[in-house]
Amino acid sequence: MDAKQTLIIALNALVEVKDALPKNTFVDLLMGKGNKEIEENGWDEAEAFGAGEGRDEEFWHNLLEKAIEAGYIKIKAVKSQSISITPAGKKYLKKPEPFEIKEEEEFSEDIKEDGIDDIVNSALKEKSQSAQKSSSSPRTRQQIKIIQAIDRKIALDDFAENEGIDLNDILDELEELIQMKMHIDITYFTNEVLGESCVDELVEYFSESESDSIDDAMAEYGDVYNAEEIRLARIVYRSNKI
Repeated sequence: MDAKQTLIIALNALVEVKDALPKNTFVDLLMGKGNKEIEENGWDEAEAFGAGEGRDEEFWHNLLEKAIEAGYIKIKAVKSQSISITPAGKKYLKKPEPFEIKEEEEFSEDIKEDGIDDIVNSALKEKSQSAQKSSSSPRTRQQIKIIQAIDRKIALDDFAENEGIDLNDILDELEELIQMKMHIDITYFTNEVLGESCVDELVEYFSESESDSIDDAMAEYGDVYNAEEIRLARIVYRSNKI
């Protein structure tokens, strides 16, 4: 089924609310269900409050999952499952297109792939350990922790928060690792934060540009992406060249 109109409702609601909010709370907001958090933040006065009451909770949760997979919404905090709109989501609102999701009765037929994730993570870890042993350049303790976090597909902003450091510090470390000729795959994170199509767009820009200067990229895309997002895409681009 084409869920374009309901996706637009959800994305507009995230734009209106501005703050990241837990997924369950956001579904309550869309369905017009008041709770303490919604009332304390004044979200019950928002235009989005009750905008999706024509659909049930299962529909909205599944739509949000699909929107996250598509890169239109990101999970900003893993523990609280807080969500917010991505640059790709904002671009979608400017030029909506069909958004296909399964009919509600098909949701229960989804296959869990946790075992595949375990295999992939194990392979990434083995690759990471091999790269550490083969490189003549020493790794700092922080760099090793970052590599391990990437192996486990931990969101880099969550890792930075847990370590008590700025995300830009993580990006500095990643850029140094790439200079050591270590391939770093952070697309699991960039696809969630920016959306795969946006990452591809920025990577293509860097590949065709005379330089991979962040300043030049900001002059071109600064109205859509912030500096951190552009740095993330540049890391993907530089890593792909190794």
